[in-house]
Amino acid sequence: MIKFWLIAVVTFVVSTLILSKLTLKSNRENAGERIWRFGNGRSVYWRVLALCSFGITAVIMLTMHWIGIPIV
Repeated sequence: MIKFWLIAVVTFVVSTLILSKLTLKSNRENAGERIWRFGNGRSVYWRVLALCSFGITAVIMLTMHWIGIPIV
């Protein structure tokens, strides 16, 4: 079970880092500096990014299970 959680956490962190590197700057520019700083622009961005990373992690873990890679 430790192997499962280790793979899941590493996949989540890596996918979050990659997505944030790809989308943070453009999202900040599109939202505007005022909304990003004083509104809820940051919290919405990170919430959506965490959900997307969770989805990517779930798809990768299910694909690994479907292929037959022993993760548990």
